[in-house]
Amino acid sequence: MRKTYPDYMKAFGAILVILAHSISTYSESFKLVPRPLGIIGNLCYAVNASVFFVIAGYFCHKQEKLRFYWKKTKTILLPFAVFSLLKIFYTLIFSSRFAHSDTPAGIFKDAFLYGRLYWFPYTLFIIFLLAPLFWHGKEKDRLRFTLSVAVMIVFCIINEYLSLSGKENSVLLLQLNNVCKYLPFFLMGIIFGHLSETDLSKVLTKHMRIKLVLSSALVVFFGYLLVRGLPAGDEVRVMWEQPYHIRVLTALPLIYIIYGVSKLLPEKISLLSLMGQRSLQILLFDSIFRTIIYSLLARFFEPHFWMIAAESVLSIALTLICCEIIKRIPFIRTLVGL
Repeated sequence: MRKTYPDYMKAFGAILVILAHSISTYSESFKLVPRPLGIIGNLCYAVNASVFFVIAGYFCHKQEKLRFYWKKTKTILLPFAVFSLLKIFYTLIFSSRFAHSDTPAGIFKDAFLYGRLYWFPYTLFIIFLLAPLFWHGKEKDRLRFTLSVAVMIVFCIINEYLSLSGKENSVLLLQLNNVCKYLPFFLMGIIFGHLSETDLSKVLTKHMRIKLVLSSALVVFFGYLLVRGLPAGDEVRVMWEQPYHIRVLTALPLIYIIYGVSKLLPEKISLLSLMGQRSLQILLFDSIFRTIIYSLLARFFEPHFWMIAAESVLSIALTLICCEIIKRIPFIRTLVGL
């Protein structure tokens, strides 16, 4: 597998996260975006986190457990804690924008017991704690492969029931609601990892261009479902309110498109590679930079849709610049996962 290949996929995932957040913030802060942008934003939400969990599962292989847990603690849990504390400091001193509670104790509980300030790294870390039950080694392990498939199917059924019954977010402790939602994607990556690289490549790359066209058609169809039957206007159905199977069926062709584009691109696109390597930091810094950038843009310009693209580009650029500076500072670079 090409060294740049997973970095490209993570870079595209990060771009879609930032774009989705930018569209949502613009709609909440200024005015509702038109239908095309609303559809794009919801499609981004369908895939942007899912693709990270598939990649994480694929590259999660058998290794010494304590070293594995220590590595994940340093690269995921520590930066999660640091950025959560920064948000708490901002909430207590400057603004209640990020608060989900009225008391300091409630704010800390919300951040660290429920993980709601940065749900993605929290959820990813919890899933990594479970990873040794499923991970693959160099030798074939039919038992763990079968277990991965069985658990993935069971959790898909559970998630479908929870989404249809309205109980999907009934357990927020330790981000268990999102662990349930994204464990199937992580296990999908684990299952891919059990296959030989040659076999997997044959399945995914055979007739790739035809598959990309079909995947694009499916994405258009699921985008249409977000507005089908709605009266004329800017309303768009929210992706998270769709049944779980619709979200999965929307995410899968989008993941394949990200895979296909990453596979077809030249290897030496250094900016994409760097964005992939800094994808977690891009997600962590985004809420900080997004608040600052939109505040500055609103001060000097009338609200307009071009701000969404401008904010997205600036947020990513500023994060990459900060990372290049921070990586030269030993203690600080550890705190932010570099």
